[in-house]
Amino acid sequence: MLSVKPGADVIRAGKKVRLREGMEVVSGDTISTDRSGVVQLLFADETKIAVGPNARMVLDVSMLRGNRKAKSFTVQALGGSFRFISGKSRKRAYSIKTPNATMAVRGTTFDMWITSGNQSAMLVIEGTVQMCGQRGSCRSASRQCSLFATSSKGQVGRPADQEQYDKALQGGFPFIRSQNDLLPPFRVAAEGCSGRRAQAPRVESEQPERREARREAEQARAEAPSRESGRSEAPGRASASAEGRSGNSARSGVSSSGGVSASASASSRKSGGSGLSASASAGSASATAGW
Repeated sequence: MLSVKPGADVIRAGKKVRLREGMEVVSGDTISTDRSGVVQLLFADETKIAVGPNARMVLDVSMLRGNRKAKSFTVQALGGSFRFISGKSRKRAYSIKTPNATMAVRGTTFDMWITSGNQSAMLVIEGTVQMCGQRGSCRSASRQCSLFATSSKGQVGRPADQEQYDKALQGGFPFIRSQNDLLPPFRVAAEGCSGRRAQAPRVESEQPERREARREAEQARAEAPSRESGRSEAPGRASASAEGRSGNSARSGVSSSGGVSASASASSRKSGGSGLSASASAGSASATAGW
């Protein structure tokens, strides 16, 4: 263990012990933090895990002979925020599990946010991660700053627009907002993911009629004269405007497999915090679970 910010415990053999800097953690340990705790773990295979405030995780690690690579490396993230940086072990050795999702690691860096067993989200910083929901819906992300979340129907989708993306970051990704609490080995180049500087993930509706409607809207905007200046708008600007309007009218901010549409929205709580709300609908049935 490299670092502990006060406010972290380990449960081992049924006994809770306050974590201290330099203390070793072993397979089977449950690590938990309070609202001020931060734990940074470095493993023999150079895997790194940062545990944020109000988090809880269980380790299940089996090392190969020589203790330089893991035969299996399973992390059960039960709640809170985390940063995961894979080490030198084989890709298939890693398994990241939450109460409602599984992440398959392909050599990567990503942050996670788990909310009391209800929903899970991940933000890819480097490499590729595959996120699968409880119903078998899977999405792979390799583009930096890609954000995916599970829905109450077990699907996996992405935020609808930049505003929802930003509120998700504010609600549950503390290491994206600031890396001041992290040691240099845990800091990554993630400036483009933070707030308004990040590019909103592009949303592609999987319904052909919506794609065609958007294309027609883009073409109409590009050809129509500008009322304000009497000149035609630049095609690039017209395309962006038409795409934004098409996304709003469809009200389907997230595309997921199987023809099921999932969306992510933010909501303010009385305590002043903000969170992400993911919803999924299939046919006339719909369900929503909020963060």
